[in-house]
Amino acid sequence: MSLLSFVTKGVLRSSISTEHHQHFQEDLPETHVLHRKLSGARMFILNRPEKLNALNLNMIRNIGPQLKAWDVSKLAKVILMKGAGQGKFSVGDDILDILIKAKEKDPDALYFFQDKFALVQMIATLQTPYVSVLDGYALGGALGLFVHGPFRIATEKTIFAIPEIGLGAFLNSGSSFYLPRLDGEIGTYLALTGQRLQGIDTFFTGIATHYIPSSRLAALEDRLIDLETSEHEIIQRVLEKFVDKKPVSKIGFPADIRQAIDRCFKFNTVEEIVSALDNEKPSAWSRETKQRLLSVSPTSLKVTLKSLRKGKSMSLVECLVMEFDLIQKFLVTKDFHEGVEAAFLEKPRRKPQWQPPQLAGITEEDIDQLYFLEPSPNTLSLPSKLDLRQYPFARFGLPTQEEVRLAVTGEGAEFQMEGRLKEQDEIISWFENGHKNKWGVKEKVMDILDRKAVATVEEGLVWKK
Repeated sequence: MSLLSFVTKGVLRSSISTEHHQHFQEDLPETHVLHRKLSGARMFILNRPEKLNALNLNMIRNIGPQLKAWDVSKLAKVILMKGAGQGKFSVGDDILDILIKAKEKDPDALYFFQDKFALVQMIATLQTPYVSVLDGYALGGALGLFVHGPFRIATEKTIFAIPEIGLGAFLNSGSSFYLPRLDGEIGTYLALTGQRLQGIDTFFTGIATHYIPSSRLAALEDRLIDLETSEHEIIQRVLEKFVDKKPVSKIGFPADIRQAIDRCFKFNTVEEIVSALDNEKPSAWSRETKQRLLSVSPTSLKVTLKSLRKGKSMSLVECLVMEFDLIQKFLVTKDFHEGVEAAFLEKPRRKPQWQPPQLAGITEEDIDQLYFLEPSPNTLSLPSKLDLRQYPFARFGLPTQEEVRLAVTGEGAEFQMEGRLKEQDEIISWFENGHKNKWGVKEKVMDILDRKAVATVEEGLVWKK
C-alpha cells in the first residue's frame, strides 16, 4: 500500500470524531493546577511534578474558566502562570496520553486540542496583564500557555525547545502564527530541528520578554502581589527593575550560526534547506543540523515547513483552525504513533521507522493532497470572535529584526515624514527611547546592524539585500 493510499484511508476511515459526543462540564479536580489569590494578584501553578507538568485535558479545563473569570474581575490586577516541582514550567502536552486516547478513538484526544486552542485565544486577547515564569522546561505545546502573552520571564534555568518534529507529530497552540514572526528564519530552524535554547538566549531570540535570575523571582512575585493597578506599562517597569543587566558575549546564537540559519532555512522545501546546508562551509553545526533533519519524520518536516510559510500571512485564529485540521490528520497516521511509541513505550527506546523513511518518498503534491486540500471531519469552535494579526504588546519585548530594517530603510510608517535613520547611534537611541531604556535593546539592535546593515560614506547605514 502506498503512503498516499495509507494516509488517505486513515483520514477517511479512522478519524477521531467528536460528532454526537455529549460534552459534559464536570466539576474538575484542581490538583494538577493550583489557584492562588494574593491581594491583587491571581496565580496559576502547574502542579503535576511527577510528569514534569505535562499538560492534559483536565489541566486545560481547569485553567480556562478561572482565567476567564479573573480577566473580568476588577479585583484581579495581574495574572501569573508558573510551574511547581523540579522541572518547573512544563515539558509540553502529555503526548502519550493523547496517543492512547487516539488509539481508543476517544474524542478526548481531540477535545484536548479544542479546549487548549480556546485557551490560547483567551491568553492572546486578555485585558488583564498576564505574566508567565519560564523557570525550567518550557517545551513544545507548553508554549500555548506563554508565547502569546505580553510578559514572559526567562531565567538561567529556562530550557525552550519544540521537540514534536522528532515524534512524528505536528506543532500546535498557535506555533504556526508565533514562530514565523521571530527574527529571520529562527522560528523555522527551531521548529524543524527541535534545537534547544537556554537561559538568556531565549530572551535575545524573542521567546522571552525579560531575563530575571531565579533568585529574584520570589521578590518579584511579592512586588506584583502588592500592585494596585492593572496597567501594562507599570507591570513592565516593575519587571525591568528585576532584570539581570549582565554583559553578554553573544546575542542569542553565535554570529556565524545566526547568519547560516537565515541562509539555509529561507527556502520553501526541506530538500532545498538540506542542499543549502551541504553548500555551507563544513562545520559541526551544519553536519549536526543536516543529520537532525534526515533523522526525523519526512512527513512531519514537510507539513511543518508548509504550515509555517502559510502561517506568516495568517491571523492567529486562522492558524489555530489550520493546526486543528492538521492535528486530526496526524492523530490517525503512522508516523505519529510510531514516533511516540518509540520514544515513550519501547524499552529501551528505539529509532522510529518512518513511512516514508526518506524525503524523496513524499512529494509536495502528496503533502498538499493529504494535509491541506481536504478538510478534516471536525471544525474548531472558539469561544469568541476575537483575533489578531500582530501581538498588541510586542513593545514589551526587544525590537525585532524587521523593526530595525524598517528604521534603516525608512519603510516604517513613523519614518515617512522625517526620513530614515542613517547612523548607528541614532538608530540605537531611537529604539532605546521607544522601549523606555529597556535593558538588552542596545545589544540587540547593534547585533542586527552588524549582521544586516553596511555603512557607506554617501548614505550612512544601508540594509543589505
